[in-house]
Amino acid sequence: MNKLDKVFKNADRIKIDDNSKIVIMSDCHRGSGDSYDNFLKNRIIYEEALNYYYKNDFTYIELGDGDDMWEVENYKDIVNEHIDSFKLLKKFWNKNRLIMIYGNHDMVKNSREVLNNVFYKYYDKEQDKEMELLYNLRVVEALVLDYNGNDIFLLHGHQIDLISGKFWWLSRLLVRHIWKNVERFGLNDPTRAAKNYKVSKRIEKKLEKWGLRNNIIIIAGHTHRPIFPNVGKSLYFNDGSCVHPNGITCLEIINGKISLVKWIYSINDNHVIVKKDIIEGSEYIKDFYKEE
Repeated sequence: MNKLDKVFKNADRIKIDDNSKIVIMSDCHRGSGDSYDNFLKNRIIYEEALNYYYKNDFTYIELGDGDDMWEVENYKDIVNEHIDSFKLLKKFWNKNRLIMIYGNHDMVKNSREVLNNVFYKYYDKEQDKEMELLYNLRVVEALVLDYNGNDIFLLHGHQIDLISGKFWWLSRLLVRHIWKNVERFGLNDPTRAAKNYKVSKRIEKKLEKWGLRNNIIIIAGHTHRPIFPNVGKSLYFNDGSCVHPNGITCLEIINGKISLVKWIYSINDNHVIVKKDIIEGSEYIKDFYKEE
């Protein structure tokens, strides 16, 4: 709880209102295009979703673990492999509609040197020169959305996961050299919240407790489990991930309401399309707060 208090106190803050349009995604785990790259199977869905949100004037908030910088050692391989996705992110960045928060798998994004070397520019093969990408990108640990005087606390959620938080460097070492190879044989990494139900439930209970104690909506990722609470029961939301077997999940905030949505492949007139379904919501944000 003390760790969350500290992260909340030091978080960046921005004001939003009923005219704001925000989409929150996390845990894309963009990789290098090899057999370990969990993002590959949903890349088309992700890019279709981003195109929709860009055209409809949403601000895109990436809530951590956008890039899997544990499994991939040469970070530039991630950008090179998924350059089309990054070009979409650049469109948001150019319009001041991109906010990135780091998670445990991309915690090195808190280093200006890493951002400069990996994300500021990319090599364009067609033009045979370096081109600007997410130039001067800044990635933060947490964000507070001030919605008409009520706070909405956004963070990845690894901060209260001892193995992924305090000892993230050890977890990265184990993932790179042991667990990513072992998982080929069907054995899950027991230290990862997304692969261990007991670990994820423990984290979720702590986040839920913090939100209720402070009467603050708290939105996280990390566990990959999409969660949309009932009004009056909880203030803890989870946007899920972009690496589900059958699509990606995210949270939308629009017209003062919040919804949990899923993007999936569907068949329409014998054609494969990407469509959006609302899983939970829409609920007015103000209804979740208890009156003081």
